[in-house]
Amino acid sequence: MTTEELARYRRELEIQLSELSEASSTREQILDDSLTTGDTAGAELAADLESFEVDASIAESERNLVLKISHALERIERGTYGLCEGCGIAIPTARLDAKPSVSLCLTCQEEHEAGR
Repeated sequence: MTTEELARYRRELEIQLSELSEASSTREQILDDSLTTGDTAGAELAADLESFEVDASIAESERNLVLKISHALERIERGTYGLCEGCGIAIPTARLDAKPSVSLCLTCQEEHEAGR
């Protein structure tokens, strides 16, 4: 991978991290605020709880993505970015372009998801 490609991926990952961190902070504040307002009952309470669960699930997904992006940035620093952490082969550029935070080639990702 060229120095220019690495710089492009770094910039893209840093932008994603910044945007995600901002969105996560907003979502966390909303979740915190929803925990402190307890003046609802019945159907309204059920709707609020469902909304809270959805927001909490999204917040968890955002936290996981922040970890993946941070890990990708660490791999750039170590010089291992773009190499599959499962088998060591180069991850295709098209896969990195689609999702720069990936750390596994498609074959290893499928095996990971299958629990192998």
